[in-house]
Amino acid sequence: MESHYAHIENDIVTSVEVVTDEFVKANPERYKGTWLKVGNGSTRDYCGKGFIYLPNKDKIIVPQPFKSWKLDPITDEWTAPVIKPAENYFWDETTLSWKLLPILPV
Repeated sequence: MESHYAHIENDIVTSVEVVTDEFVKANPERYKGTWLKVGNGSTRDYCGKGFIYLPNKDKIIVPQPFKSWKLDPITDEWTAPVIKPAENYFWDETTLSWKLLPILPV
């Protein structure tokens, strides 16, 4: 059965390949570095190139959305330096603030 494998270099996913488990085990010279099973049949979710691997938690997370956002060590989610208001806002990295989404005419 084929599975998704993430190739990890310096804790960053460089590619995701679909191969059989047996093929990966039988070809270690072809698949150098760290290869982790993701998605179905794995404890890790699907991911893509640029995702970040947290080896101490054996977890893969989404890339940092903005330079100003920090990783919450408890939830492993990226958080803005300012709490998001309840309504429809988007993050403006230039001003480091939330901006209200404009209402477009219908």
